[in-house]
Amino acid sequence: MENYQPENNYTGKKVKKAPKTGIIILLVILVLAAGFVFFKPIYLMKGLGQQEMGVKIRAGEIVDIVGPGGIYNDFGLYVKLESYNIEGVAFNVADDEVFTKDMQPVYVEIRGQVFRPSLTSIKSVNADGTVDYFTKDEIARHYVNYRQSYVNNNVLKDQMDGFCRQAMKVCVGQNDLRGNAVAEGRDTLRNCIENELEKLTNEVGMYVNNVVVTDVQASEQAMQVINETNQYLLDAEKAKAQAQKLEEEGKANAVQKEAEIRVQQAAQQETARQKVTLAELEEKELIARREVLKAEKENAILEQELNAEKAKAAELQAQADLARERLMAQIYEENPGYFQLKVSEMNASAIKGTDKFIIVPEGSMPQLVLGREVIPTTNVGNADIQ
Repeated sequence: MENYQPENNYTGKKVKKAPKTGIIILLVILVLAAGFVFFKPIYLMKGLGQQEMGVKIRAGEIVDIVGPGGIYNDFGLYVKLESYNIEGVAFNVADDEVFTKDMQPVYVEIRGQVFRPSLTSIKSVNADGTVDYFTKDEIARHYVNYRQSYVNNNVLKDQMDGFCRQAMKVCVGQNDLRGNAVAEGRDTLRNCIENELEKLTNEVGMYVNNVVVTDVQASEQAMQVINETNQYLLDAEKAKAQAQKLEEEGKANAVQKEAEIRVQQAAQQETARQKVTLAELEEKELIARREVLKAEKENAILEQELNAEKAKAAELQAQADLARERLMAQIYEENPGYFQLKVSEMNASAIKGTDKFIIVPEGSMPQLVLGREVIPTTNVGNADIQ
């Protein structure tokens, strides 16, 4: 027993001791592995798809919003990159009993898509046409508050189910049965539901699109009331149209009669005006005739006076001519030679160069004398007046 050596085995060989450095290295590796497991100090080459947004987190705090797409790395204390899909998530919500303003139940079904935000998503459009986009701070704030709706489609669908039912009750309850169930009210209902969903989803940092009201149905009793109301309205419209037609015809007849009366009045007025014009013309014609008669009378008086003056002038002229004749007769009587001279001049002036005269004594036969000159001749041009 004194010679027992535990380090030697039964074969007689020595057992080798593990080196201390190996143990230290193993401990360091274990510590590092535990640190990576518990503290997550790094992630490398982590990629995002084209329809994914990334949320970079350090020590439980969001430090950045990245994406869509890309490859990212980070090193620190408790670092990680979470992601969410920005593809549209379809929703389809129906409610069998949504009460109208007049307390009538209707069946309403709506469909649409809800979208998680990206940095290029339109948040709102202002009145001046400018566009507001989602910012990184808004996305980060809403991601913290509604993370499950961002990463889990089922949670988002449940949330949209509540939003849709809330919008249905608000919009359907604003109108009566006819305003919701008939055709002219459905566009108004759809617009109202879409506006309500936009407000509700904006509160969680999301937005909706392609919202449609696929079905609105009233109960059979309500539809009977609607049909009776429609028939009543149709009859009322027909009666109104008939009354309007009769009124228009009455107005047309009144207008026609008024037009005929106006035409008659205009004709009478025109006849009276023409009579007045004719009377004025006749008066003017009488005045003109009087002026003509007056002028003719004056002309006749002037003509008589002129004739009288002419007669006086003729008488004076005749007296002057007679006095001259008497004076010449007296001159001729007192001067016979002058008388003979004037007779000769008259004869001479009456004889042309081609005239031929034969002068023979009284009681003798005339003789033919040829030649340019007749001898003897007597020149009476220079005869003296006695």
